Amino acid sequence: MSVETLEIIFNVTVYVFVFLFGVTIGSFLNVCILRLPKGESLTASNSHCMTCGAEIKRYDLIPILSWLILRGKCRSCGAKISPRYMVVESLTGIMFVLCYTFFPVAQYQMYFVLLCLFISGLIVLAFQDYDNQEMCVSVLIYTFIIAVLTHVLSYIKPNGGNALVIMPEGLKDCLIGAVSVSGVLLIVGFVLTPLAYILFLSQDHKDLRRLERALKAETNERKRGQLTVKIEKTKAKIKETGPVFGFGMGDVVVMAVGGLMLGWKAAVTAGITAIILGAAYAVYKAAVGSDDDEENAHRFAFGPFLIIGLVIGAFFGNDIVEAYLTYMML
Repeated sequence: MSVETLEIIFNVTVYVFVFLFGVTIGSFLNVCILRLPKGESLTASNSHCMTCGAEIKRYDLIPILSWLILRGKCRSCGAKISPRYMVVESLTGIMFVLCYTFFPVAQYQMYFVLLCLFISGLIVLAFQDYDNQEMCVSVLIYTFIIAVLTHVLSYIKPNGGNALVIMPEGLKDCLIGAVSVSGVLLIVGFVLTPLAYILFLSQDHKDLRRLERALKAETNERKRGQLTVKIEKTKAKIKETGPVFGFGMGDVVVMAVGGLMLGWKAAVTAGITAIILGAAYAVYKAAVGSDDDEENAHRFAFGPFLIIGLVIGAFFGNDIVEAYLTYMML
């Protein structure tokens, strides 16, 4: 065999190994997605059918392949097994392959490994947020630790050689990334959105302001007493409803951590991508209707769109921003 042929065989073997390792990690991510929101242990109990409770045998736990062999059904009771298990496993494998393609070990040292671990955390957060509109604090902390560790290792140079991690973005760009989009989400979600809701959208707040104006203008003691009772009831209703925020705190944290890990170009790409995808999904949801009650009809998890944007930004953020800046300078 020629050297070129051997090189091709080696590269294909490496890519296959990386993909298989990724789908194996994806199988574990499925466990994290399901158990962490319930507070269940990741190791205390074996995998089991969600319908009949039968323990799943080890030969039925082969990522992707087992689902295909069983045709998406439980071997014990025949209940359908969600194809999402296979989707998460396949997605993780594909992400690992992309990480290896864009950040080869020979050039970036351990960054490939750390980015795989980081994106694994993002996958868990995306599906948890989609399912429950909540992100587990433990997984957010995990992604933060990976981001910090990546920067720490980028300053360690054994024997004076290359750093253990060669970062595609410098520390300054990453610190800017940590506050750029997350800061905007924090202001819009926790300041401007509640303010706009109180001033323009909430009927209860409008009623409260109307009643308070009427109380100031009223001189009859009996009517003043009636207005006071109505004001107290309206305030109690507002308190029971609670504040309205544009984003969850998990969205802010995931963008801060994503910017810290990937840099400001990836963060900006993520923000723009999330706005486009989120708007498209909102239009779709409004068009097809929803079975949710009126209060939740227009609510949906924004985190998955932010995370999709971060993944796109991790691989293409630099090219996208550079292309945009070049276009603007023409």
